[in-house]
This record gives sequence, structure tokens and C-alpha cells, in this order.
Amino acid sequence: MKKINLIRPGFFGKHVPSDERRIEFDILNEQILYLERYPDYVFLGDSITDRWDIYAYIKTDKFIVNRAVSGEHSEFLLKRFDADCVQLKPEYAVILIGTNDIFRTHPDEMGIRESEDEVFINWKNNINEMVSKCENADIKPVLCSVIPSDVRLPFDKEIRWRLTEKMNDYLKTMGKIYIDYHSKLTEDGKSISKKYSHDGIHANAHGYEVMAKILIENLQF
Repeated sequence: MKKINLIRPGFFGKHVPSDERRIEFDILNEQILYLERYPDYVFLGDSITDRWDIYAYIKTDKFIVNRAVSGEHSEFLLKRFDADCVQLKPEYAVILIGTNDIFRTHPDEMGIRESEDEVFINWKNNINEMVSKCENADIKPVLCSVIPSDVRLPFDKEIRWRLTEKMNDYLKTMGKIYIDYHSKLTEDGKSISKKYSHDGIHANAHGYEVMAKILIENLQF
């Protein structure tokens, strides 16, 4: 019987969304390691990627693995990055994260909130660490823009727009493969066009079609 040294990050607690997928991901990761059939692409992020039926939009023989989790923050994506990306040895890690980080500027059930600066600095540090992990493992990081949004009260649109712009401007400066979804999904430069979203946060079928086209133009599928 083949011995597999599977990395298991365990559970993080505190009602962390990725805990709900941990057992599933461990089982799937074990099979990849057992077969030694490593993916060409691992997609990582939050619900925007989790809900994306990537193979339906991208016709390819490449092996694509989706390890995104609805509700994910960059903090917890980083904590599971070795398990759900590095040990799978993909050629590319396609990372789209930041939407839920921005929600931390809004008070939680305990009235606790983070400032815009705190959110940005924590997100930036987490992104930098993910990129470093990729490069140390000879994985090409693909940094995707945070997509535009049109949130409703009690959430603050202006804060979200400012942080989204700041995050995307930072990603552009990193010198890595940058995928600009944002400019193609907005008409006013801030909010997501209604034709690309039903709720102002997530892409709809048309939105995913646009995103897939951008990926295909920038990556080798």
C-alpha cells in the first residue's frame, strides 16, 4: 500500500466556512497524491470561485481543481494554502480573494469591526505570503482582481469601492500574472453591472462567461 504524507490543516474553529469543506478537501487531496496526477490549475478563493462551474465555460484537457470556499477570507485561505495548493503541485495557482475581507469593515454580531487600513494590511500580508509559498514550490501565482460590487445597506458602498480599488492596484504592482476581471464587469468603474450579477456581489452566468473569456485570453488552456 502506497504511503501518502497528506497535509491536513485541521479545523480552525470560530465558525470558519472552510471547516465545513475540510473533510471533503482532505479526501479529494489524498486521491490526487495517491494517483500522483497533479493538476495544471488550482483555483482558490471565496464564493465567486466556489460557485463557478469552470469546466462548463472552459473547454480544455487541462486538469483543473477548484478549492474555493464560499465565505472565505484571505486569513484562512493562507492557513490552508499548503494543504489545498502547495501539496497538489499545480503549475498555476489562480487566486481570487478579498471580497469577504472587505466585509470586516462592517460590525459583526459583537459590534467588532476592522478599519480600512487594518483590512488592507492584513489582506496584503496574506497575499504576499501565498505568493511566496507558490514561488518556493515552483508554482506560478495568478492574481485575479477583486470583482466590482454594488452592496446594499447596511453595508457601505464607498468603503467597498475604495478597498477594492486599493487591493487591485496593489495586485497590479506585484509583477505576477494579473487577471483583470474588474474593468470588464463594471460600466461606472465601481459597481458590478446588473447584467453580470443578480445580487450585486456574485457573478451570474453571463458574468462568469466574461470572466472565463478573460482567463482564456491570459492563460494556456
